Amino acid sequence: MPSRSKQKGNRFEREVTNIAKDFGIKSKRAYASNGLSLGHGEEVDVLLTSKNRDWRVQCKVRKSIANWIKPNPKQVDLQVVKEDRGKIYAILPYDDFLELIHNEDYSDEKLEEEREVYNERVRDVESAIKGI
Repeated sequence: MPSRSKQKGNRFEREVTNIAKDFGIKSKRAYASNGLSLGHGEEVDVLLTSKNRDWRVQCKVRKSIANWIKPNPKQVDLQVVKEDRGKIYAILPYDDFLELIHNEDYSDEKLEEEREVYNERVRDVESAIKGI
């Protein structure tokens, strides 16, 4: 019998997979939580397939997540975090992420415009972080 922690992780992986399917996104859970069964690295738990790419997802469930890392939905749509001299990560609600990848049918012009806005925002965030 698997441990309670393993059972909780398996439930979460199934939930992540099923929510994606509800959004109309092809989603597959790795057998035994091992991405090798999907042709990817061991840490891949779920594979989401959108119009433009496959998303390799590792699922982690914890009793609690630090409040500072979670976006305040009353004030922001997305939380951006970075460690010193590290990569920038975007944290947003899973359903918002799924909506983004589900709506990948933008025209090239619209997509380019959104990329420019995104890149400008990234530069602003990086400047703000350097100023801290």
